[in-house]
Amino acid sequence: MNLCFFSLSLSLLMTAACQRSAPSPSDPPPAQPTNSASPVAPAEPWASRPPREWPQLVLTNHAEFHGHTALQGASAFLVRTQDGRTLAATAKHLLGQNGGVDPEVSVVALDGAIRSWRLFPRTLEDQFVEAGKVAAPGLDDPKLDWLLLTLKDTGKPLPATPLRLRPRPVEVGEDIYLVGCPYIEEPCKQNVYAGKVTARNGHRFRYDVDPPVDLRGFSGAPAIDRAGHVVGVIMLWFQPRKQDEKFLEAGGEDAASVYPRVEPRR
Repeated sequence: MNLCFFSLSLSLLMTAACQRSAPSPSDPPPAQPTNSASPVAPAEPWASRPPREWPQLVLTNHAEFHGHTALQGASAFLVRTQDGRTLAATAKHLLGQNGGVDPEVSVVALDGAIRSWRLFPRTLEDQFVEAGKVAAPGLDDPKLDWLLLTLKDTGKPLPATPLRLRPRPVEVGEDIYLVGCPYIEEPCKQNVYAGKVTARNGHRFRYDVDPPVDLRGFSGAPAIDRAGHVVGVIMLWFQPRKQDEKFLEAGGEDAASVYPRVEPRR
């Protein structure tokens, strides 16, 4: 099943590869139960401000592997855990042809395959953090598209504000925000698009996007709620409505599906 429709690389070779692949609708599995006793984090202080005043949230990838072609582009973000760790998050399907990686790297083999993995805001490659290894158990589950990685201690300031995962799945009718950058906007470091959830299927959701946008390069970006908490990682699991080359809707996979792996019960 091809989960990538808009995760293209900045390189022409990867662009051509993604253009050859087309998404196919699929039925994801039922949502995993979440811990109803999970604490509700307070709203982020910046979440009440206009989106143009939000801190940097979204990053992009440059990953080199042993024996595989590189991942260059798409999206990622940082996650803050209750015990004070900072992790990197992106979409797992980028480890294959949809991210320009050949042959595909499995999650099980990823720790040994990573030569270097830098995450930085687009156009600001010197402001990076480095990913180290897989950060949570069970991410090799084929039903999941989340990828979570530890960060190396480089002593450098973080290039983006880490986000908290929301333990509760997003609901139909709820307002959310998609944070990312279209490849066609070369100077872009971050845009914010409003969305409203229109449907759910298992642990995945779909939502309208306003204004419509060319979503190539958004795979692995965060979808957040009005409190500034991550409700999902951007990926496409259905055939979207489009207007010319711009998408009228997008999709995501619940943060709640990996929350118990990141924030286990104590």
